[in-house]
Amino acid sequence: MKVKIHEVLTRKNRYKRLVFILVLFLLVLLVGILGFGLTKEKEKKVQKTEQFVSSQKVVLVNGGCENMQTNPLKEETDEQMIKAVKDYYTEKKADTEFVEMYDHFKIYTKSGKYKDTYVAFVRYDMKIKDIYTEVPGLGTLYVKKDSQGNYQITQQVKKKEIREYINRIAEHEDVQALMNQTHESYQKAVSSDALLKEALDDLKDAYENSIGN
Repeated sequence: MKVKIHEVLTRKNRYKRLVFILVLFLLVLLVGILGFGLTKEKEKKVQKTEQFVSSQKVVLVNGGCENMQTNPLKEETDEQMIKAVKDYYTEKKADTEFVEMYDHFKIYTKSGKYKDTYVAFVRYDMKIKDIYTEVPGLGTLYVKKDSQGNYQITQQVKKKEIREYINRIAEHEDVQALMNQTHESYQKAVSSDALLKEALDDLKDAYENSIGN
């Protein structure tokens, strides 16, 4: 009887082991199938993500651009940019009746917020028609370099974040120093020529009247 009980127990243990192995095999098979399915889904998602990224233009931020020490004001030496800025003011002159010419350019730049963008602070002298003394001025331009290496220039920036960025770096001490120097030169020119002062007052009145209307 003892032998038979032992045999029965042995059979039961073998049966349990077989069941356990079968269940384990099924679980491995199931996990393999599910894993394969998940892998395919992940592959699809990765492909979709890659397609999305490739369809979007990657924009790189210039590190340290907000800091004056890492983004100092420097006089521009790139001939293509200098030419692009001068061409911009030539076109601007053509659209303004009272301006005879812009000359004596000095172009200073800081890196823009994004790669291949710049903020240009353009120091110039403006010659008003029939007035001998030129008016010192300082313009702020947003410059963007395209994939062909050409510079696109605008003064009216549409994106709010870019306008805010320009305002922030305009508060840098080196930019403020340039603004103060230009203002002093402007005041000196105006005080030295009564006809210039009168012409500027007339232009100011005409501008304010045009806004009021």
